[in-house]
Amino acid sequence: MTAQFLTTELGTLIQESKRRNPDLRSAAEKSLDDLRALPSTSEAQLAAGLLLKSLGLADLADFERDLKRRPSFLRPFLLACGTRSPKFAGNAVSCLQRLILSKALSQETLKEVLEALRECSSLGLDIQLKVLQALPSLLQNFAGFLFGDLLSTALQVCFLLYGSKTAVVSNTAAATLQQFVVSVLEKVEVEDERGADKSFIAEAPIENGSVSVGRAAFDAYRLLNDLCLSTEGQKPEFLQITSLSQTFGLELIESMLSNNVDTVSAHPELINILRIRLMPFIIRVLSERASFSTTVRTMRLIPMILGHLISVLSSECEMVLSLLNHMLDPDAAMPWKRVLCMEVFRAVHADPALFRNIYSSFDEQDGRRNIVRDHMAILVRLATEKPAIIGLGQQSTIPAVLVQSQDDSDQLAAVQAEGIAGTIGLAVNTKASNAPGISMQLSIPRVSCMEQLDKADAPYVPAAYIYSLVLTCINTFSESLARFLMPFSIPSDNRGKRKLRQSKNEEAKTGASEAQDDSHSSSERKKYRQRSQSLRGFKSPINPLSLDTHVLYSQIRTSAAMVETCWPALLAACSTFFNAALDQSFYHSLVRSFQKFTQVAGLLRLSTPRDAFLTTLGKNAVPPSVASAHTIASSVSALTDVQDRQRRARSSERRENDPSPSPNTGSDRGRTSLDLAIARLSARNMLCLRALLNLGIALGPVLQGAWSIIFETLQQADLIVAQSASLRRQKTGSNNNRRESTPVEDAVDDDLGVEISAVETATNRLLESSSDTTDDAFRDMILGLSSLLHGANDQRRAGNETPVNGTLSPNQKPQHHRRISSMSGAVLGVTTNVRGDSFVVQKIGELATFNIPRLIQKDVTQSGWDLMEKTLISVLISQENASELRVQAAETLHNLVVATTTSAVPTSLEVQDDVRRRGLELLSRITATLHSKGGVDTKASQSCENDIHRLTLGALRSVLEQYGDSLVRGWDIVFAIIASVFNNQELNDPTKVISNQYSRLDNFSTVSSRSQKLVRSAFGPLQLICSDFLSSVPKTCFMTLLDTIYSFCAQQEDFNISLTSTTFFWNVSDYLWQEHETLHFENFIYQALNELALEVEIESHSKSSDVALWLNLLLKVVAMTTDSRLEVRHSALYTIFRILDACGDSLDPDDWNVCLKYIISKILSGNQARFEEEGTSSTKEERPGSSEWNETAIVMLNGISRLFEQHLQIIGTHPDFSQWWVQLERCLLELLGRHSLKVSAAVFNLLTKALSEIGDSKAYMTAPISSTWNIWKDRNPVSHTDDISGPMNGNQDALLAYLQCLRQIHHLTAEEIQLDQIREILSQLHTCVRGSNTSAYTADNNSLTPIQNEALDSIKTIRTDIAGAPTELIKAISSLVAIAYDEDETASINKGLTYVALSKRAMDILESYIAEHIDDQDVHKSGVLINVLETLVVPIRLKYKRGEEGKEPPTWKKATTAAVSILQISIPKVLQFQAAYLDLSTFWEGVVWICGAVTSASYDSAKLPPNLSCDQEFDINAFTSLRDLVTPALGVAKISDKVCRQYTEWLFKNSIIHDPHPDDLPKHGQEPLAGLQSIHIGRTQNLPPTHRSKMSYVLLDETFNLVAVHDGTPERVRLAQAAAPFLILRVGIALKAYSLDRPLRGRMPQPMSEKRELLHILQKLALLDSEPKSIPDAPGVVSEHKKHLHRLYPIVAKALGVAWRDDETQRALTRIIEIVGEDFGV
Repeated sequence: MTAQFLTTELGTLIQESKRRNPDLRSAAEKSLDDLRALPSTSEAQLAAGLLLKSLGLADLADFERDLKRRPSFLRPFLLACGTRSPKFAGNAVSCLQRLILSKALSQETLKEVLEALRECSSLGLDIQLKVLQALPSLLQNFAGFLFGDLLSTALQVCFLLYGSKTAVVSNTAAATLQQFVVSVLEKVEVEDERGADKSFIAEAPIENGSVSVGRAAFDAYRLLNDLCLSTEGQKPEFLQITSLSQTFGLELIESMLSNNVDTVSAHPELINILRIRLMPFIIRVLSERASFSTTVRTMRLIPMILGHLISVLSSECEMVLSLLNHMLDPDAAMPWKRVLCMEVFRAVHADPALFRNIYSSFDEQDGRRNIVRDHMAILVRLATEKPAIIGLGQQSTIPAVLVQSQDDSDQLAAVQAEGIAGTIGLAVNTKASNAPGISMQLSIPRVSCMEQLDKADAPYVPAAYIYSLVLTCINTFSESLARFLMPFSIPSDNRGKRKLRQSKNEEAKTGASEAQDDSHSSSERKKYRQRSQSLRGFKSPINPLSLDTHVLYSQIRTSAAMVETCWPALLAACSTFFNAALDQSFYHSLVRSFQKFTQVAGLLRLSTPRDAFLTTLGKNAVPPSVASAHTIASSVSALTDVQDRQRRARSSERRENDPSPSPNTGSDRGRTSLDLAIARLSARNMLCLRALLNLGIALGPVLQGAWSIIFETLQQADLIVAQSASLRRQKTGSNNNRRESTPVEDAVDDDLGVEISAVETATNRLLESSSDTTDDAFRDMILGLSSLLHGANDQRRAGNETPVNGTLSPNQKPQHHRRISSMSGAVLGVTTNVRGDSFVVQKIGELATFNIPRLIQKDVTQSGWDLMEKTLISVLISQENASELRVQAAETLHNLVVATTTSAVPTSLEVQDDVRRRGLELLSRITATLHSKGGVDTKASQSCENDIHRLTLGALRSVLEQYGDSLVRGWDIVFAIIASVFNNQELNDPTKVISNQYSRLDNFSTVSSRSQKLVRSAFGPLQLICSDFLSSVPKTCFMTLLDTIYSFCAQQEDFNISLTSTTFFWNVSDYLWQEHETLHFENFIYQALNELALEVEIESHSKSSDVALWLNLLLKVVAMTTDSRLEVRHSALYTIFRILDACGDSLDPDDWNVCLKYIISKILSGNQARFEEEGTSSTKEERPGSSEWNETAIVMLNGISRLFEQHLQIIGTHPDFSQWWVQLERCLLELLGRHSLKVSAAVFNLLTKALSEIGDSKAYMTAPISSTWNIWKDRNPVSHTDDISGPMNGNQDALLAYLQCLRQIHHLTAEEIQLDQIREILSQLHTCVRGSNTSAYTADNNSLTPIQNEALDSIKTIRTDIAGAPTELIKAISSLVAIAYDEDETASINKGLTYVALSKRAMDILESYIAEHIDDQDVHKSGVLINVLETLVVPIRLKYKRGEEGKEPPTWKKATTAAVSILQISIPKVLQFQAAYLDLSTFWEGVVWICGAVTSASYDSAKLPPNLSCDQEFDINAFTSLRDLVTPALGVAKISDKVCRQYTEWLFKNSIIHDPHPDDLPKHGQEPLAGLQSIHIGRTQNLPPTHRSKMSYVLLDETFNLVAVHDGTPERVRLAQAAAPFLILRVGIALKAYSLDRPLRGRMPQPMSEKRELLHILQKLALLDSEPKSIPDAPGVVSEHKKHLHRLYPIVAKALGVAWRDDETQRALTRIIEIVGEDFGV
């Protein structure tokens, strides 16, 4: 492409120069021919040829057509440029640029080419641009040839173009010049690399002579010299220029220095130029009023010179730095110049090594100026010169304009930054440019002044910009010191892990501003905690000053000197900015740098600056004006009102777009007083607090007395947070009815909550870090906390404040900090505030938690245990302290004890035991201190001490839960702590042996306690011991344990504890017996003469004998059986009987005898004694406790019963058992004398079980059996009352136990029983049945009650082979049948008993007994059968009259069946043994009553029985069976006529189907037929027939049958005579009714039932052949078998007279008339 381009351009030159310039044309044609002569004209080939030539790899003869071999080829281009014609020159320059780019020029042609370009530099813009395009290529491809004049010419071309008025040309030329200038020094660097191979061509002057230099160095020397001369306005010597602007000259100089400053510093000739030319010029510019453009370019040179040339230009740099410091004064320079100076210092501060070099070069050298010190002092003056600009106030805020310019979310962040209360105004009525405060948005220009090279005049600079530079310098200074010194403080064993932990250490030491810097993930926190608990050896941070052999020790010492000398100025400046209006970025940077500087001071062991900085940081961690707690509480209402008014005012102002009042307005001043009273933490306070905490973490091992500063600040912040939360809750509560909280306020609370959480996290990290500190450092932390308590002395360990001039010694022992208040203005006064002391106690507890391994493995003094214990106990015992504080101190101590005693830190068993005993002793001292202090106890104080005591017991329980099984020493202390809840001093003193605690071991005595809650708390440890750790308790402490258990049983404050404590005796007993397979009673027990002697022996042998311990235990439980509380007594009884039952198999008869005499007997006698005490009241209502003692007696008796049931076979074999039984019976009689049903039941159950266990071995129980019979006979409990609340079961249980006891007695005495005893038994049985009542919701109509069943079963067991026994039994059973219908038994209704089932069951038994003993003449002689009939007739007669019949069959059916069965059995025997009866009619009268009851039935016609038809059939069948028995025998001569007449009368009455007219029936005393003669009016209503009409027809037929003729025996004739009158009356009633009613009815037919009855009677009447002797003969009438018709003829005739239109009746009546006529012969 190059050949084509050249060909085209050459053609153009030829064409345009034909006429005007023949030389040019000729040269162009020749060059074109040369170009065409080349075989290959590609650009690549041309370049390849040059490359080969330069490398010497090809012979030039091979490239005879090469352009470089044709110098004349350039002639047309050079001629064209020389014409200065734009037409020719433009093409020529283009071709030259292409040739330069292709490296197609030879060294010889470079000068001509440069001159040609120079000629064209003044032509048109296009040509100038083409020249500028060619120059960089020339520099790139031919730099090695540009030396001397060639370089000067090239630079001249550039300068000429730079002078163009066209900006693009000028700027491009300037850039090209800078490239040439830089390339000059690069060639010098290349030349220097050759070393000895380089050649020197000239001598250059230096400060003290001259020096030989090479070609490149000489060019650089001349170039730099000319640039300095031209900048100063002098004529250059090397450059071919007339003038050069200062600004551009300075830019070129900067280019040379900035890119090759090291090369410059290596050449003294160049340094000399700077010393004699540049530095004076810089000083002159700084001193004079130079323009902004010159000054800014000059300022840009200063950092480079200081950074690299300060060592060789020391004096000049000192002068420059002094001028810079001086110009920072307000009157020394223009504002923009001051800003430039600060920008220079910002660059200097950014280079820590330079700053150290400046300090070591000047401040540390005698006779030199204190550049750094002066600079820091000037920074202080700058920070305070215009407070309004930086928004200086009482505390740091954000610039107010930011709030106005941000959206809602930004406003929220601004409000949050100001804190909850918003103590400084957020909006001002100013422009952004004049807004007070420093912010990235408003205080920093987009481009710094030193970068604004395009400005001729000084740009506008925000007023706060210079102060932001001051703040930046301060921050950078602190950051650089920390970055350099802190790595030296890492111990050697940790340096290898530095990279791994670098990020984490930076967070812990430098405290990054973001919240995540103070938060850890859960895994990191866990690792940190594990690390803290390892208690590995930790080395304190190394003092860098101690590294005197380090290669950088000089710089370390310089840095330390800077810290020492500069900290006052730095502190003053930072203190100013801490109260200025800074945005978030600046404030975070300030806090970060302040923290780092403080950390550096601490690492250098500079206590004074360290403490001063800590104090300042503490001041800024809390609001500047903080009121006392009292003022805060009293200002709640004022705060609410004022804030409401301010909120409304701000809302109104925002709505009206009015400017907000500035911080100096009246509204703000009006709020000042409130701000002084109410203080709130802001987010910036929290940031400072976090920084302070991070410093505590980083400097913990070396802080010594400065810990008080950190903890005091944290204490104050904690108080403010608590007060703010309280006030906010009160305000919210008071404003709930007026408004709801706004979203902004809610968000503010949430944001501060996050900040508070971050502070809490940092606090936890601080406390966790204490585990890695030395013992002395840990004690310092405790002392620092303790000093914050109310009334604590503020003295520190010996020694005054360390002087400033002595702090640099690395071996000097730092002294403790003298406490400096971290507050200004109003002070919180936390030392008098409960919250403040609470904070101290809390943090001591947390410190202890994180240092458990230290507290375990170290001595109490070395580990700080003594300090914590002393501090917390002093808080705990002081009654002047608030209750919650005392309780908190107690909780902290308890947690400390629990944590140390239950820790899993690996230690030896001896150490573990010592730690545990130490913890127990501490708990014991707490309880002892609480109750041994002096002073007057108030109610609040007592309540507080009880709470502390309760917490102590809780701690004891926690300790026991963890290691109670392995506790070796300290059990005496454990029991003393537990017993401390009681008022017994012996219990509370572990050194005293508890003996004779009570006058008698078995006498109950209550124990007073200090508090119910204390009892509950103490019960937990005791419960643990008795359930899990008895094996760990030494035997020497068992007596104490038993007394402690008894105390809990006997205390009256907590019922449930007393109840449960009794079961602990079982645990102890079980443990004693498990330890031994059996406990053998020792001789001293058997040799005891009485109870008192036994108790003395037991007490004296309790420590050496397990049997004595066991008996002591039993006696204590016996004492509890007389407790006034029912359930406690019962629990004691259950416990003692459970113990005896469990141990019973291991006791021999002698042992049992001891237990019966001294345990069981005492239980019985004690219960009776207490019952009698309760029974001294006059009425039952006045002695409600008697029933409870009866309940206890029941439990007691049941327990004895179980013992007899299980162990009587062993107990009864002792020779003295009978004597004890007599004593027992005496007690039982006393119990029965209480007349309590349940007690009586328990007594008889005991006797039953005792008798049941006798079995066949009655030899040793003969006397007990006999006495038991007497008790049973005389003490029937039927009359006893139910005085014990519980399930309503009546007297069933008592009577059942009574009857069951009878069974056992009868079983053992059946062979010797007598008839009198049988009568007594039957009498008592009947009494029990009649006197028994039923329980609720039960009935005896379907089944027997237990009493009834037991009574019947008892009757069945009685022997019947004794003379008179069957009769007595039948009587007794008959009485049981009748009991259900006994009219005198009205009480049975009230008792709810029907006796229906009993009656039915007794009927069966009665039937079987009569059938079994009917042949016994005594049965007949005694008249018992008559009693039986009289009994059975009652239920038969009362059929349908009894409502509760139960299941089928009903009682009357059961009685009917039994009666028929009994009569079937007995009538033949009665007839056989007639002589045995005094009056046989009595028996038959009973039989007749049975028959009458069977045939009759009483019921309500309106409510018929459901099974009336079936019942009628049943009665008909029964009557049929009775009729077959009665009719043949009823006419016996020995039976009175009254009986026969009564029988037939029953038949008559029950045969009536329709009710007759009352006048037709005979009156009392009249003959049966007297009523037939009466006259009355007939009836027309329909008379309903009886519902048992079938029975009536059967009886009617039986009446006809009785009158009918039979065999004519006297018995039949007698019955016929008795029945005949009733038959005539029965027929006459029916005929008379028909004859009277029929006329009245007229044509109305006769009712069917009446007609049926009448026709049946007429039919039977016509067929009847009556017994001749049954009816007396009538006068004038002779008839043998129809006498009954003659007697009825008048009535029949009347009936026939009215029977018209009634054919059927008329025919029947006619038939009667005919029969009568036939009998009369008609």
